Amino acid sequence: MIEAALPSAHGGLPVVAIVAAVMAFAVVQSVFGVGLLLFGTPTLLLLGLPFPLVLAYLLPCSIVVSVLQVATSGGLTMEPIRRRFLAVAAPAVLAATGVALMVGSPHQIRAMVGGMLLVTAVLRLVRFQAVLAGFIRRRLTPMMALLGVVHGLSNLGGGILTVIVGACHTDKVSIRRHIAFAYGTMASLQLAVVFATTRPHLDLRLWLLLPALAGGCHLLLGQRVFQRAGQRLYQFGLTGMIMSFGLLLLST
Repeated sequence: MIEAALPSAHGGLPVVAIVAAVMAFAVVQSVFGVGLLLFGTPTLLLLGLPFPLVLAYLLPCSIVVSVLQVATSGGLTMEPIRRRFLAVAAPAVLAATGVALMVGSPHQIRAMVGGMLLVTAVLRLVRFQAVLAGFIRRRLTPMMALLGVVHGLSNLGGGILTVIVGACHTDKVSIRRHIAFAYGTMASLQLAVVFATTRPHLDLRLWLLLPALAGGCHLLLGQRVFQRAGQRLYQFGLTGMIMSFGLLLLST
């Protein structure tokens, strides 16, 4: 059980930093489908917040943005990639999140995910994207299992999710809507586990404010950026995001 309060979230720079991080990464998630957990988790951990509290603050923000994205891009249709995700990745997320909350998140997982994402980004840049996509599609079930375990243990599965969906779809609308469905589902499962197994002492006003800010950033800025981005620019930005996150994980 989490018994300690969150003193650094009560006034001063830490609160400003948390709010700024949520707003910035909500815009990233609005464009690419991931961002709040992908970049927000290492950021808040570096600020000194415990992993369960990072989950408690970030997950509702991620859920709000994902729900808005799914609602405006076809809704809850059960396409093959979504059925595979629910059958394989979702149970792995549940189990791994419970393990992480009980024994902690293994530090080594950062280097593993970071290295994998860097290799992926380089392959995309040197025109091996088709080869990479074929490799992932042939191994979709183990990749989904890996996604669930990594995300449950560390909150860092967004990069792997982006790689998987990017291998199965090429247009930006399909990429973002399938990522949003999976990301929102994983966040919902994690949030349920957090409140079922821990008692985080949250700043209630901040906890309610952050999702509203994330939704506002999506509606007012992120969605407009997404609509104006061309397919080529979007793919280049996706590669850049994968590479940046890989470098971030390897350097922290």
